[in-house]
Amino acid sequence: MSKQIFFDVTELSKFDKGTGIQRVTRAVLLELINNPPIGWTVVSVWGDGVAGVYKHALSYERRFTGSRESAETFDAPIKFEDGDIFLTADLAYNINGALVSELEAARGRGLGIFCVVYDLIPVRYPQWFEGTNAWFEGNDYLRLFDFWLHSFSRISTGLIGISHSVEKDVGRWLDEQEEPGSARPQHGFFHIGCDIPSSLPTSGLPEAAPSQLARFESSPTFLMVGTIEPRKGYALALETFERLWSAGLDLNLVYVGRQGWKVDALIESIRSHKELGKRLFWFDGISDEYLKKIYLASTALLSLSLAEGFGLPNVEAASYGLPVIARDIEVFREICGEGTSFVGADISAETLALEIEEWLADFKAGEIRRPDPSSAQTWAQSTRQLMNVIDAMGGYDFGWKA
Repeated sequence: MSKQIFFDVTELSKFDKGTGIQRVTRAVLLELINNPPIGWTVVSVWGDGVAGVYKHALSYERRFTGSRESAETFDAPIKFEDGDIFLTADLAYNINGALVSELEAARGRGLGIFCVVYDLIPVRYPQWFEGTNAWFEGNDYLRLFDFWLHSFSRISTGLIGISHSVEKDVGRWLDEQEEPGSARPQHGFFHIGCDIPSSLPTSGLPEAAPSQLARFESSPTFLMVGTIEPRKGYALALETFERLWSAGLDLNLVYVGRQGWKVDALIESIRSHKELGKRLFWFDGISDEYLKKIYLASTALLSLSLAEGFGLPNVEAASYGLPVIARDIEVFREICGEGTSFVGADISAETLALEIEEWLADFKAGEIRRPDPSSAQTWAQSTRQLMNVIDAMGGYDFGWKA
């Protein structure tokens, strides 16, 4: 009987928010289903918090793969066996005590538990999240994140960061929490992929897509991708472009991302802005298909976040040969390659406006190097890297189908 990799889709199966995290989850699951380790079966599962058990996410799996082979009609509870693996790469920060107890008991019976960690930003910068529920209606995000982090640090075989920067931060956090005699999970890292077609992308274009894309192609267009929240630099970008527009430059600023938290004033400024729909554009919840077209129609990606675990838009942009203008933070130095221009970590709108003007002059003179799309890591490579980290932690001796 083959060993099983139980892949957690608790959040994804309920509602795909279209975030970078859920793109990672979709992409890794799809790759594991299509190309599992030899001798292993991949089973998607979701946590039934009321019953305190994990169940086979059969209905979601059917939708995900388009399969109609199974005669089963309901999501049955699954049984963890010695040597099996539980892998959570989903945004499952609202796990409850009953499910933690279920996993802890299974760990005692030989289950390997591996948790992907995207960042520790809520721990390191709680001021960006305090007083919000951040998608979890009726709950405090910081409390949920704290419970999730402490729970998986206690029951996991390994915590796996999506960058070396995150892994180092996980190690520091474990050092801060460790008590004499307490168990400590292993930690490692992998780099996530960036080929959108391999992440089971969403599709569909708005009616205005042709005219919008034509506008983006006709004037220099600067794109920002990601949830609109305080740390992402959206307010800095808007102030910067207001200066550039006032100076007579015909430039487009394009936001692609859902509204997050603690940005009510910024959202009101966007919605009431005189340039909205002219030189300022905000797309909330567009398809991956349209996002790809916007990447290809843009002049550069603006990546101004103050803190990130990785920076998926940076490598997605690189995969399309799109230059990146990035804030100079540690993880961007780790993941960004050729074609990236760095600006100061504490840059002001006034200085950034000058930097963009200089960048544009260099771009028009052909002095800005574009990224090499062939250097971007695929989701297949990313998933192999992740599984190799798990193998090294648990000694599973994975083989792979051709």
